[in-house]
Amino acid sequence: MSAVFGAANWSKSGYNIADFSGAKFVFLDGSDNNANELSSFIGGNQSFLENYVAGGGHLFINSAPNEGGTFSLGFGVTLNYDFAHQSTHSSVATINTAGVSAGLTYGDIATEYTGNFFSHATVTGPLTSLIDGSAGSIFSVMDWGSGFVAFGGQTTTNFHDPVVDARGLLANELAYVASVPFVSPLPIPEPEIYAMLLAGLGLLGFVARRRKESVI
Repeated sequence: MSAVFGAANWSKSGYNIADFSGAKFVFLDGSDNNANELSSFIGGNQSFLENYVAGGGHLFINSAPNEGGTFSLGFGVTLNYDFAHQSTHSSVATINTAGVSAGLTYGDIATEYTGNFFSHATVTGPLTSLIDGSAGSIFSVMDWGSGFVAFGGQTTTNFHDPVVDARGLLANELAYVASVPFVSPLPIPEPEIYAMLLAGLGLLGFVARRRKESVI
């Protein structure tokens, strides 16, 4: 987040808030063990989220569940998850032509990925898919009113190969949905920093604040 937005331009909080005042972009991540919490948050705040985007906000909702089942993400979109048979899991991922055109390969990162798993869920609805998995779309986008929203079922990048490119891909996804300039692929952080990052992702929604004009 800091590499994309700058350390001073974003904040993080839990699913106990529904006030995105002053935020240009919001990233809600259910990770694996907080998919039920994400589902409850969306269910209780669907109108608020849809109105936030309709008014010009940019939103990215992602979850790779290891609990619960299929649930609505709002916006007429469904996160499909099959725990029993893993039919929604994808071990490969491809940035398709639309994804390349959107700039997801910025920094000359790879278009093909493997993982165990790259995603646990697929997303369906009136969407444009930018990344396809073996089970279906795992990163898709749509316009909504004056805003823009993306949906994903991706696991964290430590499960992806090549991992350096995967971290660059995540940065490009964030930059694209938030409509900020793309950044170069990120280096792999130190293990202790990486553990903190992964622990946080499952618990927190991230709010990126509007960048100052001087930030490039």
